Amino acid sequence: MSVKVNPHKNELLNGAKREFRNAGYILSDNKINSSSFDFIAKKSEHYKPHETKKMIIRVLAELDLFKAHTSQDLRLIAKLIQGNPLLIAKFATGKHIEPSTLYTRHDVPAMSLQTLKSFLQDERSKTEPKITQITRRGGIFVNLSTSRLTERRKQLGLDISQLAEKLGISRQSLHKYERGESKPKLDSYSRLIEIMGVDLDQPVEIFKKTEKDLDFAFKEKCKPKSSQQKEIAGYLEEKGIQILWFRKELFDGMFVNEHGDNLKKSKISVGNSVITGVTSKDEENDKNRLILLNKLSYFLGKKGIWFEDEESGNKSGTIKTTNFFTILSISDLERMKNEDLLKFLKRVNTS
Repeated sequence: MSVKVNPHKNELLNGAKREFRNAGYILSDNKINSSSFDFIAKKSEHYKPHETKKMIIRVLAELDLFKAHTSQDLRLIAKLIQGNPLLIAKFATGKHIEPSTLYTRHDVPAMSLQTLKSFLQDERSKTEPKITQITRRGGIFVNLSTSRLTERRKQLGLDISQLAEKLGISRQSLHKYERGESKPKLDSYSRLIEIMGVDLDQPVEIFKKTEKDLDFAFKEKCKPKSSQQKEIAGYLEEKGIQILWFRKELFDGMFVNEHGDNLKKSKISVGNSVITGVTSKDEENDKNRLILLNKLSYFLGKKGIWFEDEESGNKSGTIKTTNFFTILSISDLERMKNEDLLKFLKRVNTS
């Protein structure tokens, strides 16, 4: 039985990859994807060689097909790899996505391929992005510069009541514009600039801080699923270490801290996150997955740990490694004392 490929998504996916490459980004391996993202793009700036910008991209033909549970996975992974999540889509509620407009679905920014191209070109030339419109319930709104609006109104010698009357809106509505509490729809903005004689829009902040957005009950959501994961989680919790376990990702989970203190405060520590994999009953699949996890670890600049289900037979105490992954059997994990495991994790993070 052949799998149907959505031509719109295929076109978008190829187009998005092309635009990122043209903008100087390096892309993850084609096989490194999941139910929450299609590829990861990264770029190091010449003037900041130690800082790497990362974007984790999901491409959809129809934006409304993006679900809340996928958003949680996407945002959490983006947080752990210290990147920004972004959706690229062609349609929203059955209509073509508008250019120069920022959409949002379940707290993830979204845009058209055309807007992505413009955004990346602006980024490369180090100019302000030209995305000044946002979608909200009720239509498309313009992001106003509140300071320029107030300054221009005073230059024209108008008080709030006079300008509101000219615009045909209430004084209260205009007051909210100037305080940044609301934004005008496109038609209202057109009347506003006609009266004011100047443009008053400003670029939208695309990637906002989402620390509080991730304070959902991720400990409940990211619990271990398989018996192997539960066994590993048990040994780690005894040593004060926790992993976030994912549902349908290439990797099984990620360490988020060394002592668990941040987890108790519903915070995610990303500085020392480690990718993890767990062996299954499918030996061939495990072999292929470990190869891809090695590529992902190299691409992200993060180390990984692969947990074997069987006894390693390693009596010497020497830990096995394969490229960017360290391989531990459950028996290795069981034998390790708390301080030994913490030191080992620190070596994995800094090596």
